[in-house]
Amino acid sequence: MAQIAALLPLIFAAVVIADSSTPTKNWNNVTGTSSTTFPTDVGFLGKLMYGQSPFVAQVDKLDTNRPNGKYGIEMRWLPKDGKKDDATPDDIFRNLGQVSPYHIADDLFPETNKYRSVPDNCEIKQVHLLSRHGARYPTGSKEGGQYKFGQKVAKARQSGDFKAEGDLSFLNSWNYSLGSEVLVHTGAQELFDSGVKAYLDYAKLLDGYEHKPVIRTTSQSRMLDSARYWTLGFFGWDAPEKMHLEVLTEDSSQNNTLAPVCNEVYYDDSVNDWIDTYSPPIAKRLNSMLTGFKISDEDIYNVMTLCGYETVSQGYSDFCNIFTKEEWEQHEYTIDLQFQTGSMFLNPIAKAKGVGWVTEFLDRVTNSKFDGPQSLQNSTLDSNPTYFPLKQPLYADFSHDTVISNILTAFNFTQFADDLDFTKINKNRRYRTSRVTPFGALIAFEILECDNDQYLRVKVNEAVVPMNQDQGCEKRDDGLCKLDSFVKHQKEHAFKDSHFETACMGKNGTDYIVTGPVKTGTLSKSQIKAVKSKRSNAIPGLKTMRRGA
Repeated sequence: MAQIAALLPLIFAAVVIADSSTPTKNWNNVTGTSSTTFPTDVGFLGKLMYGQSPFVAQVDKLDTNRPNGKYGIEMRWLPKDGKKDDATPDDIFRNLGQVSPYHIADDLFPETNKYRSVPDNCEIKQVHLLSRHGARYPTGSKEGGQYKFGQKVAKARQSGDFKAEGDLSFLNSWNYSLGSEVLVHTGAQELFDSGVKAYLDYAKLLDGYEHKPVIRTTSQSRMLDSARYWTLGFFGWDAPEKMHLEVLTEDSSQNNTLAPVCNEVYYDDSVNDWIDTYSPPIAKRLNSMLTGFKISDEDIYNVMTLCGYETVSQGYSDFCNIFTKEEWEQHEYTIDLQFQTGSMFLNPIAKAKGVGWVTEFLDRVTNSKFDGPQSLQNSTLDSNPTYFPLKQPLYADFSHDTVISNILTAFNFTQFADDLDFTKINKNRRYRTSRVTPFGALIAFEILECDNDQYLRVKVNEAVVPMNQDQGCEKRDDGLCKLDSFVKHQKEHAFKDSHFETACMGKNGTDYIVTGPVKTGTLSKSQIKAVKSKRSNAIPGLKTMRRGA
């Protein structure tokens, strides 16, 4: 009974810790100032809201002979007119962008699939894991686009004139059922499974290690719970006795490489132009089935995301099969553009936000005490071996999709830097958000010893990245890179190329001038110099991202 009691707080963490939608800033119990060395109840949970309980056994009417997936969520839908388009469920659930349930990225770098096994002459000596949290409710609480659409439908029904027919007939009784920001049960399962998989892959590395490994996450509810479920999968029910969980405060006033904050700017006018291009025909088709209600062009994005959010949280969504295969491809492309312009190579501060974690990685892999360069690291914690230990065989950090995107950009993984057209889909692109940062995404940096030389191998959701000269590597078929070459290149370029002080701390129009997407995830020298000849506090062409994700 004592063992069960000890496990309950771990299993039901999502219920216990997320008890307030208005976090109070109390610095007395955060990591580094608390009387407890590794506190977990640090506050700063985020703006939380709970959704309704699922009832899949009652509501799932999908008639199919194929069994449901292992998570019990309904993912057997075909897109609208799916048989005519020779579509599969993947045409929906692998086109949901960052809302996609976790899956192996088997088509991200197909040329390296045959090299997934460790070479016979190599042995893994260390691994650095960087994980996204598991499936969650939408962010934004009552400000989110999904919530607003739900309120819009409810208000129309109350008027008495609302009527939905055909594919949308379910709206006659549909109610918005989602919460906000909380890790849902599917997400808990994703992270538990990820922990079990990591245990099977890397547990041997901890044999003989005499210290409890330090596992880092942030204070937001979904982040803390994701780390808890992952450690439960890796270490077992007594995980708190086998590792230290370091919770970094997620607040704009605190440096934190797992939740970095700069002077945030989004360059997405072109993304909105793309949305305005493909949305009207979809809205017109759907509105032909509605009376007393109109779906706007801007609603389309949020309605399509409801398929993913309802699926992972409620287990079932009628929104999934009302869009065609082509429309789902357009949706994925929208999210790819948003992430590239907001967090990756088309954004001028992406490298500046990700370079702090790159520096931490270099310190860890070279067993070097913190000595700068200073960016968004918490130097107090990184200078303390209790919180930033070296020579640890296995590291695991938990973060957000946007931050992982920043980090990949800061490493200059140009394998994801496709030339994206804002007027039509680039079907030959490598980067797809659903492959790189789905819920539960996992980036593994493996340190291998091969014939007395050390190599680095990077896997993105099991796909081996074919590293090249842009990371300081000699291109090889198996994707391996000599560790010293990689480290040397990153030390020479990562911080310098990020233009951290200007990009992160500066202001557009005052310290640099950028009027649209960039190409390299950072500022160019000409954009920094341009401010000398032109000063402006209002740069045209910049808007906030139009999405409710």
